Amino acid sequence: MNLKELVGRADWCDVRDCLVSAYPDCDNNLEGFEMVFLNLSSLIPCKTDMRLFIEETEGIDDKSCVDIRGRDGTLNRDLPDFKYTGKPDHVEYADSEAIYGLDFVPWEKWLDMEIDTRSLKNYTESEILAHCIWEMTFYGFDQTHIREQKAELYRRVEELDNMTEEEKKKNLIPWEEVVKELMQSEE
Repeated sequence: MNLKELVGRADWCDVRDCLVSAYPDCDNNLEGFEMVFLNLSSLIPCKTDMRLFIEETEGIDDKSCVDIRGRDGTLNRDLPDFKYTGKPDHVEYADSEAIYGLDFVPWEKWLDMEIDTRSLKNYTESEILAHCIWEMTFYGFDQTHIREQKAELYRRVEELDNMTEEEKKKNLIPWEEVVKELMQSEE
């Protein structure tokens, strides 16, 4: 079953209740979520090989959270940046399927994604839709705004890539210092 089929079978009231249950802070944006839900019904799916996986993961403060991920059959070893992962000799990781974030994926592609059978077994259809809509709207309730956010992110990455070493030393904070600061602030 793909997400479009699930949207066609869904009742907004059930999805809304699942959203509020899973994400209590979403109350003030329910109109935006409903608008997206209704918009999904009218969109035409765009072909993709990506499949949807919904999994519980460890979140902040060791609390579990739900994570929406995509997979398309690509193995980690086949990714262009695999050699930079620090795991080139880790066979299990190399041979496992790559996991993708879906925040910036156009909603038309979301709609064509097949939903993993384990996800269908572990979550109700309304829960699946609630989690997907939450993820789809992480950067906004409008696809134009989301595309603008993505373009800005790419612009910043390009800016960083084009910095000289001297500019990086002047303008950036090394990761180790960030971690040290965070650890000190928790004490």
